[in-house]
Amino acid sequence: MLKGAAISRENGQAAILVVVAMGLLLIGALGLAIDGGQMYAQRQMAQTAADAAAQAGIMSIFKGTYATSAHPFGSGTTLVGPAICAVGDLRTPCVYAQWNGFGTAADTVTLSFPATVPGVTLSSVPVPAFAVTVQRTLNNGFIRMIPGAPATSIIKAGATAGLTATVSPACMYALDPSAASAFSVTNGANLTVSGCSIIVDSSNASAAVINGSGRVTATALNVVGGAAISGGGSTTPAPTLGVSPVPDPFLSVAAPTVPAVCDFTNYSKGSGTWTLTPGVYCGGISLHNGAIATFNPGTYIVIGALSFAFSTSTGSGLMFYITGNTTYPYASLAISNGASITFSAQTSGPQLGILFFQNRLDTQGAVFNGGSSMQLTGSLYFAGASLAYTNGSGAVAYSTALVAKQIIFAGGTSGVLYDPTGLKTGLLSNAVSLVQ
Repeated sequence: MLKGAAISRENGQAAILVVVAMGLLLIGALGLAIDGGQMYAQRQMAQTAADAAAQAGIMSIFKGTYATSAHPFGSGTTLVGPAICAVGDLRTPCVYAQWNGFGTAADTVTLSFPATVPGVTLSSVPVPAFAVTVQRTLNNGFIRMIPGAPATSIIKAGATAGLTATVSPACMYALDPSAASAFSVTNGANLTVSGCSIIVDSSNASAAVINGSGRVTATALNVVGGAAISGGGSTTPAPTLGVSPVPDPFLSVAAPTVPAVCDFTNYSKGSGTWTLTPGVYCGGISLHNGAIATFNPGTYIVIGALSFAFSTSTGSGLMFYITGNTTYPYASLAISNGASITFSAQTSGPQLGILFFQNRLDTQGAVFNGGSSMQLTGSLYFAGASLAYTNGSGAVAYSTALVAKQIIFAGGTSGVLYDPTGLKTGLLSNAVSLVQ
């Protein structure tokens, strides 16, 4: 009898232990579910905050305000201030992290400028990517009731936003929407466009004219309207007709501000050696009669005509803005009479890659003639006027892009090379996106 009672007591104790164990198991499972759900929600919130902060940062870099705002977070590729956001930090990415719930003492928001992102082709601008890491320490709830369980958990999320570069496949744009001969190659002109295409936006039946033994070789000749090829003219390959118009690739590029004060007036130099400095040239620039000129890097604002004749000019890191006013009327660019020009454009800044930029309201066409020789690296941008190579003048095969209302080649041999980076001609577009 006593033996049976002992067995009964043992069975009762075992049952209690089973119930307690099951209770602990249920509490642990409930705690895991509750705390796990909390961590998942917090992880999603952290990712949203990291994404928002990274995108805000790269947009600020894209607009150039990251270094110039009241609370800059970068200067070149160097962070301004600590890499970790402080509580109440007013730097743009820090603010966006705060707006998405991550800016308390329990949070760590880290900023960085990665030079590369694996598997992603970024723009070659100085700061192509921006990364944000968000971290928070959470106090565990029910799960702490499990023996040995940690009192806290760490959730972490990161995002990288970048400027991805797309380089235009075209290097010649004839922008006139309706003119006949918007693009023409005549009088024995031989044009070779290596590695890139030609776009003719005119819807005219004779938008592209190739005759008089003119020859065109390019990756493609894309014409919105039609092409008139006759008199021994030829194209390789044949033109592609009826394409959709392509917008002016520099339409969004702002012209430089023109100061009210002139630095130079009616600058005209003949025989001799001259050094020119950036500034405002009222009345234009004229180099002629054997002048040898060196242009220091920078922006030259030319109010009036820019003329090179029987002279030699060199310079790199240049941008010429050709414009006019009531005192000095609109004029244009003329390179003639055996002038030799070796220029390259700026590879950074708001007018990156644009060597000659004519005021969009100026309808005075640019003319290259008389056997002049041009080694031009950069884009020639004449949105409101024609660009003409005539009388034996030709472009040497450098990374040159032509963007003009009309493009004319009449005689001579000309060559253009594709710029696969887009940095020499400025024919690239940067897109902002999350890349990691």
